[in-house]
Amino acid sequence: MKKAVAYIRVSTDRQAKNNLSLDGQRKAIVDSLQQQGIELIQMFEDAGESAKTADRPQLQASIEFCRKSVDIDYYFVWKLDRLSRNVEDHIAINVLLKRYGVELRSVTEPINATPTGRLMEHMIAAFAQFDNDNRGERSKEGLTRRRNEGGYPHRAPLGYDNYKDMLKRPTLRINDTGIVLSGLLKEFNQGSMTVRNFENRLADKEVVSVNGSRIGYTGAYSILTNPVYAGKIRSKHLLEPIEGLHDGLISDVEFETNQLIIEGRAVKFSSEPVDDWPLRGVLMCGNCGHSMTGSSSTGRSKRYPKYHCTRCRAKEVGHSVAVSRDDLHIQFVALLESIAPSNEQIVLFKEIFLKKWDAIHESAKAEREVISNESDRLLQRKRRVTTLFIDGEINRQEKEEQVHLINIELNKQRDALSKNHDNSIVIDDALTFGTNLMRDAAAVWDQGDLRTKRLLQSTIFPDGVRYNFVNGFGTVKTSEIYEVVRKSEHNNYNVVGLDGIEPSTKWL
Repeated sequence: MKKAVAYIRVSTDRQAKNNLSLDGQRKAIVDSLQQQGIELIQMFEDAGESAKTADRPQLQASIEFCRKSVDIDYYFVWKLDRLSRNVEDHIAINVLLKRYGVELRSVTEPINATPTGRLMEHMIAAFAQFDNDNRGERSKEGLTRRRNEGGYPHRAPLGYDNYKDMLKRPTLRINDTGIVLSGLLKEFNQGSMTVRNFENRLADKEVVSVNGSRIGYTGAYSILTNPVYAGKIRSKHLLEPIEGLHDGLISDVEFETNQLIIEGRAVKFSSEPVDDWPLRGVLMCGNCGHSMTGSSSTGRSKRYPKYHCTRCRAKEVGHSVAVSRDDLHIQFVALLESIAPSNEQIVLFKEIFLKKWDAIHESAKAEREVISNESDRLLQRKRRVTTLFIDGEINRQEKEEQVHLINIELNKQRDALSKNHDNSIVIDDALTFGTNLMRDAAAVWDQGDLRTKRLLQSTIFPDGVRYNFVNGFGTVKTSEIYEVVRKSEHNNYNVVGLDGIEPSTKWL
């Protein structure tokens, strides 16, 4: 029977305290291994640890466990981002596992030892890293406001505590009252309560104001209509609420449904499979900017599935605020086709990127040569010690002591070499896969399952995409990588002039 170790992680203290996310990851991994007939030898858990660095106690322990064990076949994670959010760290960890004869596997992502599986693995890690690096580059060039966007510098509302995240930004953290409040907000979402009922339920659950007093009708109404509980930030300086750094107590759809219930305009959402509505979460109304949802109305003989805005009213804006689901899917495919880069742009981008990658990693190549030479020198020393022992010039204890010291130095050199791994071939493959995916995004989305569609949508449109019910999609804002590919055509072969694609030189 094949054997495996597993690694799970949560990044927030709240998740670690409640153990919710860890339980979910643990169960998913155990169930998957049982279905595949793989024996789980040991599971390593990091609670409250960020994936921005590989310096995590249990991650390091799990890799060391694989090094010492000779019968481990697989290293399982729930998702690759549980292992690392940095492409270089991901590659370096994978190199170590492969050296120990262990194959990395994900329960929720289609990675395996096949060429397609390896490319998908590198692409999942590389796209997120590349997009994040480009966003960081832009903020360094003067977009300071974006660094603060989504923070909460005021007194925490009911259900939250003030705290600063790892980047020292003021934000919110859910407390025990917030967990109770989350359940009540979801209960209101069922449509069986009024605001007055909600007020009474707050009293039943002994939820009081931040000052310790009973919450009245006005306070209950404020809680129900405050977008902070959907993870948003509202300010008089903003035209519309923006995404906050904190976690919401309810989802966007649940918050919007609660507003409809309060206004007496609640609709009963369709119980159709979620796979039928892949654009939920990425679509925003072109008129008001709020998230659109999807539901089906029932006619005399059939259902009419439509995406629609939950805020706008047709009689107020002067046009329909709903569009046929099938028509919108056709328009979305056409949108993906319209933004696909040309073959010329892709070829230029790949050549420019790889030239710049090679230029940046010249020092790393030189360092690898130094490490290799030092390893050769140590091996020669080891052979000389053996020769001295054979010739009787040193005894067995002296020989073993010398060999032990040399082996320690050799291991250090091998570890240094693994951290300085030449991943140019991986990068080339990843670029080929990624640029082909950009060119064929329309076909991949049209034929893909729900997970594929949503991964593609979030990669191409990280800030969502607005839809105008009169004019369609119009001009859209794509992810940074699309902009960089377009720039490559104008920069031609000016490697230095292509900003924002400098790969990191940090290694595990």
